[in-house]
Amino acid sequence: MRFSYTLSRGQEPAIPERIHCSVLRIAHTADVHLGRAFGYLGEAASAHQERVARAFRRVFEQARQRECHLVLIAGDLFDSPRVSRRWIEFALGVIEQSQLPTIVIPGNHDPPEQHPFRDISLPRNLLFSPRVQRWRLDALHAEVVACPAGDEARWQPALRREPDGAPLQIALMHGSMPHAGDEGVIQPRWIAESELDYVALGDWHSPQEWTQGRTVCWYSGAPEMVLPRQQLPGAMLIVELVAPQRARVLPVPVGEAHYVDGADDGILSWDVSSYLDTQSLLSDLRARLRPESVAIIRLTGRWQGTQPLNIQALTENLQPSCLWLEIEAAYQPETLSPHTPFEHILAQVAQEAAARTPDDAKLYQEAMQLGIYLLRGGRL
Repeated sequence: MRFSYTLSRGQEPAIPERIHCSVLRIAHTADVHLGRAFGYLGEAASAHQERVARAFRRVFEQARQRECHLVLIAGDLFDSPRVSRRWIEFALGVIEQSQLPTIVIPGNHDPPEQHPFRDISLPRNLLFSPRVQRWRLDALHAEVVACPAGDEARWQPALRREPDGAPLQIALMHGSMPHAGDEGVIQPRWIAESELDYVALGDWHSPQEWTQGRTVCWYSGAPEMVLPRQQLPGAMLIVELVAPQRARVLPVPVGEAHYVDGADDGILSWDVSSYLDTQSLLSDLRARLRPESVAIIRLTGRWQGTQPLNIQALTENLQPSCLWLEIEAAYQPETLSPHTPFEHILAQVAQEAAARTPDDAKLYQEAMQLGIYLLRGGRL
């Protein structure tokens, strides 16, 4: 299918002749981070780079299946301006093959002055906006205000509804909202005062809503895991706009990395009270893991094994079975009784010291327990 379209200014990408349905359907994604090294994943890094690539391709597959009219990529498509040619060609190929009109803005990882798309030939269906600009898409009855990273001083004046503008008016931005004591580069009141129909945000790796007033506003999150503590699996957003109704937003999972089954808020609580040895615990935990698993395991209960529970050894044994692993020690160790002659001597010294200074008896008992724990191979 051939596309033609009109814009207010600049190079013209391809947009369908005119949509005849009453709904404008948009695919919104951001923070893909193609070309990221993922050094923290060790030997699993290269396989995860391919997961990221598959998730990006899946964004466009979902966009076509759900009959989207436009794809918005809100910055950080690439992890840096210096990604290899392979990733640039891959992104261009996926976008071109989709035949879907696509708008890309720079993010903080792929800034406008060095963006891989800045000085190369782009497919006809791709519009790259390195500065604040308002694009009128007459065929879609819409206009998009592009607010890329690096041009923040011009964001607020551009975020406004034009009285004589298109029926549907949207913004595409890359930056942070205020959070955890950080003022953020985007102010929520800008969103409310804009009276736009939808604001597509990039920068945060988990989907999150920031609707203000009548303006629906979302971070799409990353389509695949960038860091383990983001919401998983990675997602994209399908946005439906019908003037003058409020935009409807549907998160759609597209990533492969996932938390293990039974993990509430990404953390799997595991009671160790029934285990008497480390091997049986290892066997049960390993059965929960897959190559795509992001496992944050919190060990609870009371450990009753004769040998100390070595968290580092557990981690080293389980890590090859999953993508990412963290083990939190929230369990209580069983009281250790001395078995060897040296442990008996240690216990006798602690008891004698406690008898001399009864006020410190608890401290000497804890020191004795720690000593036995370390003698049996435990680690701090």
